[in-house]
Amino acid sequence: MMRNIIGIVGAVAVVTCGGAAAAAMTKEDYKAGKARIAAEYQAGRQKCGAHLGNAAEQCVARARGAQKTGKAELEAAYKPSPRTQYVAAMARAEAAYEIAKKECGGRGGETRKGCLKDARAGQAEAKAAASAARKASTAEQGAAGKTASAPR
Repeated sequence: MMRNIIGIVGAVAVVTCGGAAAAAMTKEDYKAGKARIAAEYQAGRQKCGAHLGNAAEQCVARARGAQKTGKAELEAAYKPSPRTQYVAAMARAEAAYEIAKKECGGRGGETRKGCLKDARAGQAEAKAAASAARKASTAEQGAAGKTASAPR
């Protein structure tokens, strides 16, 4: 289960990082996006009322994770830069970790310990990938800037 989450997070990160820089977002689109994220969060939290115990905690973690990643991705689309892309990738990593942690909470003993270890490893892997992507993006921008300013 955890490996699937990390795979999804990685795929979303690659797609988001590439697509966000392509199109600029207007201020109205940004405000509408913030309102949409807030509404989705409220709807997600309301759905959590039907759950009990660990299932409720997992539901809340998913809603919060979607809200945090949504805000970070919206900011990255509104003001595309290596920094905002990095912040969005880190938000995705943190959200995936928090969800995995809550999923592990329903287990006991050694199974729980192994699950938490996998969750921490997945988080570290996602953070390392985000850092590497930021360094590569910054290097690409630096190289593009040097090429553009080179005398002809």
